[in-house]
Amino acid sequence: MAKPQGMAVAGHNYVAEDQIWKDHVKHEIVAARKYPHNWAFMSTKYEDLVKDEYPRTVRVPIVLPKNMQVQPVTPLEKYVTVYPSIKPVPKTTAALVGWRSTDAKLKLERYGGYAKPKGGLIKQLNWPAEAI
Repeated sequence: MAKPQGMAVAGHNYVAEDQIWKDHVKHEIVAARKYPHNWAFMSTKYEDLVKDEYPRTVRVPIVLPKNMQVQPVTPLEKYVTVYPSIKPVPKTTAALVGWRSTDAKLKLERYGGYAKPKGGLIKQLNWPAEAI
């Protein structure tokens, strides 16, 4: 059986759809005509809008006394001494991660191994599954 076409399609009115489309186009043309009048202030820069409200002031640089001036940067080597490493760097890139942690003094886990999981919060509180 063939599909119904034209006015035979139930609930489909081509004239009403065309009228709605014409109405949308008309509203869009009217909005485009009114846009510059209503929203032109948004296309100007903020500085141009307020330049007359705030007078431009000339700033005079302040000369600080010698004891308040920022001192030149001192090289870091003057304060920090970096000694050579205890062990040589490993040859492989896979061994680079944690290569110092094998020494007891340089151990990363100072407070013991990582805690073992004790289950979820719901299991610890003995809540039913519906409480989630």
